[in-house]
Amino acid sequence: MAKRKKTDDRRRQIAAAAGALFAEQGVRATTVRDIGDRVGLLSGSLYHHYKTKIDIVHEIMGDYGEDLVARYDRAALPGGTSVEKLRRLFQACFEANLEHPDEEAILIRELDSLFREPEFAYIHETLSRIEDIFVGVIEEGIRRRELRADVDARFVYRMMMDVMGAVPRWFDARTHDESEVVDQWIETFFHGIGLENEA
Repeated sequence: MAKRKKTDDRRRQIAAAAGALFAEQGVRATTVRDIGDRVGLLSGSLYHHYKTKIDIVHEIMGDYGEDLVARYDRAALPGGTSVEKLRRLFQACFEANLEHPDEEAILIRELDSLFREPEFAYIHETLSRIEDIFVGVIEEGIRRRELRADVDARFVYRMMMDVMGAVPRWFDARTHDESEVVDQWIETFFHGIGLENEA
């Protein structure tokens, strides 16, 4: 059992190091030797844990996708107004991006290149599931007259993703408060920045 745990720990260490490299320089530009150097292993030793570099990518992105869908499913559970659900979704996305900055960076970097390969179709399926969760909440809000009826739900979703995807690049826990950031997002999205009395 101790040997199994040590092997699992080593796999996690390799995946974390590879993820950081993939995020920094891309999957194709990262060699097995780069990964081995990062974790202090000879390239050949890595093959005891992963058969190929792409196997590492699959493990990283598969786990990340499952985590995201589970977070968003929980956030969108019945209860509260549509605005409250969207706040929960904002919070879930915010936390996920801070906890998984490498995975988010890999997704953005590789979405229109490596992840167009057929073997990564599951990533696009996961993104579609996530979009459906957000769009479902927005459309429900429109039906319940809690949100404007003249908005395009998918456009709003994509705008939200663009905003939230940048979080790891600027958020600093020493100077920002998570709840305050989410509150500001919600306030800005639902009330804008224009003056209410402006003609």
